[in-house]
Amino acid sequence: MDNPISTTDALAEELLSREYDRYRERTPNSAAMADDLRELVPAGVCSTFRAYDPYPVHADRAAGASLYDVDGNEYLDFALNNGTQLVGHTHPKLSAGVIEQIDRGTLYTRPNELIEFAAEPLIDRWDAIERVRFTNSGTESVMHATRLARAYTGREKIIRMEGAYHGAHDPALVSKMPPLERAGPASDPCRVAESQGIPDSVPDDVLLAQYNDAESVERLLREHGREVAAILVEPACLNLGLVEPVDGYLERLRTLADEYNVVLIFDEVKTGVKLAPGGGAEYYGVQPDLVALAKAIGGGYPVGAFGGRREIMDRIAADLDEGVATGAAHYGTYNGNPLALRAVGITLRDVLTDEAYDRVTDLADRLAAGYRDVIEDEGLEAQVTGVGSQGMVYFTEEPIRTFRDWAAVDEPFHEAYWFGMLNRGVIPHPHDASQQWTISVQHTADEIDAHVDAFADLATHLAAAQQ
Repeated sequence: MDNPISTTDALAEELLSREYDRYRERTPNSAAMADDLRELVPAGVCSTFRAYDPYPVHADRAAGASLYDVDGNEYLDFALNNGTQLVGHTHPKLSAGVIEQIDRGTLYTRPNELIEFAAEPLIDRWDAIERVRFTNSGTESVMHATRLARAYTGREKIIRMEGAYHGAHDPALVSKMPPLERAGPASDPCRVAESQGIPDSVPDDVLLAQYNDAESVERLLREHGREVAAILVEPACLNLGLVEPVDGYLERLRTLADEYNVVLIFDEVKTGVKLAPGGGAEYYGVQPDLVALAKAIGGGYPVGAFGGRREIMDRIAADLDEGVATGAAHYGTYNGNPLALRAVGITLRDVLTDEAYDRVTDLADRLAAGYRDVIEDEGLEAQVTGVGSQGMVYFTEEPIRTFRDWAAVDEPFHEAYWFGMLNRGVIPHPHDASQQWTISVQHTADEIDAHVDAFADLATHLAAAQQ
């Protein structure tokens, strides 16, 4: 008698192989460009995450809700550059404003009115943000927020959640989706460095808890409370597809942070302005002490920010007292770049309006409902989750709630789904089962229905491979 797991794996691999072959037929220019770029750039890409087999889609241009590759294929784009473009591609208001700014200057390194233009809407949207500083990326925003928390508390250790992504600085690459065979027990996870080149001392200051398990955070605080500077968490975990907090989880973290006098940092690089105008903090009704932001606040331009309570933010200084730093340094030639600041101000003031949020939410609900109907019709074993502009499908029997649930995700099967959608003219989300789709202000109901139709066409094959 055949082993059902082995049979399912074989069927999924067969489906994936067929979709790979179809992809290669449709994208010969991408294949050729991948070969050329590998001779110039390691792996042929500028961020390691962008490399995948057999080779990535190579872009030619993008407009509205579509991306066009170098082979002339058009894709309805629900990846939107890792979710940075809630505004869609080449939004006319945003493009016009940035083009105007190019003629006024692309870099000042001096204070100017654009700082106020960009800062005010962030402060208006987040109750927790009383002052804000700008950076160039999410990595920088989280890095500076954690440095500031250490400066404010005089402590060094950071509690963060196993399997979460907080950028590419050294501490953030400790136990970001570690192999489960190396991860140790969930109650006491091993600290696994993802990359060579991370000093052996770095993991010592990282304490790992489990997302959606407030007790795991409390245990660490009981043991290490006097050493802990901050609790770092995404309000909704977007490195596991889309995992929402269980009832009371974020509230308990807020209480614990107050009880142990540690800084609660929300990493809203991915959730910020995409779950609600004020991000996850607004959507879930829990305010942190510091917020790290990037991606969608700039509409596709390279920008980040971090902000929070006045008394914490005021520790940013370069002052020396008898040769000893008294504040948390924050430097950067490109911080507050005028192109990026104009993009932030226009995005938050003129594009991401209340009306736009209502429309995006309706479209997101339409897409999730369409997926659920197809799943029911085909008898697929799958879960659909969504909040705000974000959503995801898991081909699992039970919902994902923590990183350790990730063992239930059949990544080759999800890969067959992803390439199957790509071959049907839809980029369903950034490549990898850990990602999520984004609905932009430029998507239409017809494009949502086209996405669902593509999934329906593929779902019969997925259901056959899941037997």
